[in-house]
Amino acid sequence: MAAGPELVVLDTSVVSILYDEGDDERFAAYQERLAGRRGLISFQTLEELLFGLHSSGWGEARMLRFREHIDKYEVVWLKPESKLVEIAARLRSDLKGMGRTLDVADAWIAATALMRECPLASDDRDFVGIPGLPLIQPR
Repeated sequence: MAAGPELVVLDTSVVSILYDEGDDERFAAYQERLAGRRGLISFQTLEELLFGLHSSGWGEARMLRFREHIDKYEVVWLKPESKLVEIAARLRSDLKGMGRTLDVADAWIAATALMRECPLASDDRDFVGIPGLPLIQPR
């Protein structure tokens, strides 16, 4: 698939912030920084979001609205021919060599952005300083 400046991988936190809209100043900041870009989410982000839905105790109507929100984003799936596994493993290994750790879930998400050659929008500080990974953050 084509990569380019119009693509952005959204971390779980950002998908949630963009759903809530509320008084959170991060909503406006992400809206501004992501304008004109097509949002992608990792299969890992989808799992985290669905886990949240299933464990939230939300009513059916609210869950349906959130699922409609999720459907706005293209999911990047783990496929046999994909380089995603190699990129995630190499990323965790390289960071370990630098004295840093990155949990497996975050490695999948970061590797998705690296594989698609686009920035990662995240509110999570664990992604800061990962070589070759441009970040979009609200501050």
